[in-house]
Amino acid sequence: MSRAYTGAVITAAFQQTVAVLRDPTVASGIGQFGAVQIVAPSLGVEFSPVDVRDAGEIERAVAAFASGVNGGLIVTGSALGIAHRNLIIALAARHKLPAIYFHGRFVVDGGLISYGPDFIDQFQ
Repeated sequence: MSRAYTGAVITAAFQQTVAVLRDPTVASGIGQFGAVQIVAPSLGVEFSPVDVRDAGEIERAVAAFASGVNGGLIVTGSALGIAHRNLIIALAARHKLPAIYFHGRFVVDGGLISYGPDFIDQFQ
């Protein structure tokens, strides 16, 4: 993911603070978080990694983050994110947090925006 593209993703959230939901054991999520880590300071955006491993952790982390002001979510690529996408989408809506997801399936299921590739389109 390019720095400019990552900057656009962060800027699209129009937020001062971003929580990056990630599974720290997944390489793609680590790379996506690294891109956010590089670009966010130049945009004046504070970010915090939120390592999640199950539904309970996701709920607690999003609720805790939502208690702050002017925040948004970035969900990095992982099977955990896909498995709990409806929960993550519902929590973002409940807490009125704009969220950017790594896969278009989140948008199909009601999420705000995604920044990942269309895997089916790659094989057509």
